[in-house]
Amino acid sequence: MFFRFKKLQDKRTPPLVFLAEVEDEIKAGTLQYLKRAVREAKKSQADYLVLKLDTPGGLLKSTKDIVDLLLKTEIKTVVFVHKEGGWAYSAGTFILLAADFAVVHPEASIGACQPQEMFGQEEAGEKVIEGTVSWIKSLAEIQKRNPEIAEKFVRENLTLTGKEAKEIGIIDETAKDLDELFLKLEISGPEIREIQMTPIERFFDFLSHPYLMSLFLTLGGLGLIFAFRTGEFGLTGLLGLILLLIGLCGLGVITFNFLGIIFLLLGIFLLLMEVFEPGFGVFGILGIISLLFGIFTLEGEPFLSPQIFEAVTMIVFGAIVGIGILFIIIGRGVVKTFRTKPKTGPEALIGLEAEVIKELNPIGQVKLREEIWQAESLSGEIIPEKSKVKIVKIEGNTLFVEKI
Repeated sequence: MFFRFKKLQDKRTPPLVFLAEVEDEIKAGTLQYLKRAVREAKKSQADYLVLKLDTPGGLLKSTKDIVDLLLKTEIKTVVFVHKEGGWAYSAGTFILLAADFAVVHPEASIGACQPQEMFGQEEAGEKVIEGTVSWIKSLAEIQKRNPEIAEKFVRENLTLTGKEAKEIGIIDETAKDLDELFLKLEISGPEIREIQMTPIERFFDFLSHPYLMSLFLTLGGLGLIFAFRTGEFGLTGLLGLILLLIGLCGLGVITFNFLGIIFLLLGIFLLLMEVFEPGFGVFGILGIISLLFGIFTLEGEPFLSPQIFEAVTMIVFGAIVGIGILFIIIGRGVVKTFRTKPKTGPEALIGLEAEVIKELNPIGQVKLREEIWQAESLSGEIIPEKSKVKIVKIEGNTLFVEKI
């Protein structure tokens, strides 16, 4: 039973095991997390990637991409439905059957893979069911498991406990915990490295929840419709666009990387808006947030060490915030300049400084820009020679000044 794992175990003492965990619906955020787990395991030349799974199901597109990810990787994959009373229904069963080694807790449940349509229909059409049957049978055959039982998961919505699944050959083994799992895989003293979700992965995993995704698509579409109907794109249009993009990413229509590129471009656009449009820094703040989302959603360089990646991330974070603040300051300055009316003629002299060359008592003379002007003390006080004065107003050829 274990011949396909023994060759890898001979390569390393102790064997290196990467451990990931999914305990929620299968969503676009789940896919990004598992992509990173596979990438890091491959970079470290791990012997096994173990996925602890407990899920009621999830999105078809994300499930298909995860299945393809497990089938294509050269690392030996183990999917372990690890909880007593846990489950791997629907999408979870497809992921389980795609693994090189499928393990289920004896008191956990798997199956119930019949596809469901939305909007209240109880089951999908015949074409969808036949396609799903073909897919699950092919997964079972690839990994040398019972294709007839796999077919019943779809056609009859069959569910099995881990113990029952082992007896009829749809999974490889049962185990109650990791120690028993490693014992049955004949792995002794493994080096285990846990891969946790990053904060940004958790955030987008939350945003890609099916209910929230539907809400984002609805609000995003309404926001764009309102913006185009009123002819004013503004904040409503921008927020609509952002929500629509997040919803499309949750559906799997656009990839995480593509979403990152769009956020980067949107962030640059918003910062330029902050410079050229009057406002209170709203566009600048949204631009900073968009740029940060863009950077953190782009996949990291596979051969970059985690320490360097963290350092670069902090540098980029600081640089983006600094540049954003600078753009907000520049934008405020530009707006202030645009709003200031240009001064020409005598009015341009108001506020300038001059030097008294003939005592103001209260009338005398001042020197301004190498020119001699008649001046009068605005308050009537005497201002002696060589005093510095500021021009307050002009009447005819007389400057009214006050002492600095």
